[in-house]
Amino acid sequence: MEHGSPAANKKLVAEFIQAFYNDKDFSRARELMAEDFVNHRPDVGTGREGTLTAFQEQVAANLPEFTLEVVRSGADEDLVWTHNLLRPSPGAAPMVSVDIFRVRDGRVCEHWDVAQPIPDGIEPGHLVGDA
Repeated sequence: MEHGSPAANKKLVAEFIQAFYNDKDFSRARELMAEDFVNHRPDVGTGREGTLTAFQEQVAANLPEFTLEVVRSGADEDLVWTHNLLRPSPGAAPMVSVDIFRVRDGRVCEHWDVAQPIPDGIEPGHLVGDA
């Protein structure tokens, strides 16, 4: 797999998601992020260190069982998108999210996302599964 290829970028983003969101291994996540990382999600910290600190304080400390399950993903050059099932905690209502990451020089350097609650009465599989 060629460094910087769409396949390599997808693999890097998958590793980042596992470290950051699921394992809460912030040392490993830091290694996978560019020093000048930009997070375009409002109110979640600025830069690499701000993003790491905000997630630790806002999510990991309050929702230690938070998980992000990637259901599908795709890549176009340096951009990788993931369609996810987000679970704040066991028993909590899941959400659906789409995250977009930009990769540069083997590091995650930019992030955008959108998320929405799953309406009552709709099974999560209906929104993320094969239709």
